[in-house]
Parts: sequence; structure tokens; C-alpha cells
Amino acid sequence: MDEATLKELGTRYDLAQLRARVPREAAAPVRAFNAAALRVDGWRVSVTEALRAANDRPWQRVVFDAVEAPGMRVLIDVVECASASEALDELLERLAGNQLARLEDGPPQLGFAVFQHPPAAPPAIFFARNNLCIAVVSFGSRPAEVLPWAERVVLALSSHPR
Repeated sequence: MDEATLKELGTRYDLAQLRARVPREAAAPVRAFNAAALRVDGWRVSVTEALRAANDRPWQRVVFDAVEAPGMRVLIDVVECASASEALDELLERLAGNQLARLEDGPPQLGFAVFQHPPAAPPAIFFARNNLCIAVVSFGSRPAEVLPWAERVVLALSSHPR
């Protein structure tokens, strides 16, 4: 991230406080987490993509469509980083690209850095957990609740082999 972007982010967020939240003890990194393996009644996987983020980080994008509610779609992006510190950097890149002036703090049980769109914006949650940067976004023509999806991801991560 360039210095100008970092400086601009510093006007929107307390970067020192965010960096202080990064876990000091290195947990075993999560590798090859597959969000497409989530099974939710009434939803089906419509898109699965393997992409590459900055620094060639593996990035999985999965889209779920509501079977009985056309127009409800949830996108889950999972970027795999080498460390928790890099996951925070990836999250900061996401925050820099967000069109809202500032995102609200999100539920802390999701990760060490969590942000969400305010109620007036389309539902979205962005968080860093372990060595992953995760985005859960409702992007269909009808809004979908994203917090239950984020909680499902966290639950699946807790049982994912390291």
C-alpha cells in the first residue's frame, strides 16, 4: 500500500490501535479453507473462483444464491495471507477501496479486526481472523443478512484442520 493511501486511512481509522490488535502469538496458519463447503438450507453455490490477490496471495471467491428468494445473493471472499499481520494489511487494502467514508466496528467475536457497513448501506462485513482476510457481502437486488454468514465462516474455521 502506498504512503498516500496509508496516510488517508489513518484519518479514517486508528491504525496504531488496529496493529495492536494483531495476535502476538503466532497461531498455526489456516491453509486451503474452502468457503464453498458451507452448507446452508435454502442456499446454493452459484460461483466459485480461485483468484490471486496482492503479493500473489490465494483468494477464494464464493457466491451463494437463495433458492426461494431470487435476487438474494451473498459473496464470501477469503484471502489467505502468510500471517495475521499480513491479513490486517489485506483488510486495510479493502477498507481503502471502500466507497464509504468510514466503516463501523463490527462484532469482535469474528476476528481481531472487524468492520461492517452502517445500516443504510448494503449489508457487508470485513474482518481479519488468524491469517485470513474475509469479506461477506450481500450484493443481490434484495439484501441478505451477512452476520449469520460471517458466523458460519468462523464456525467452519474452528473445525478446519491446520
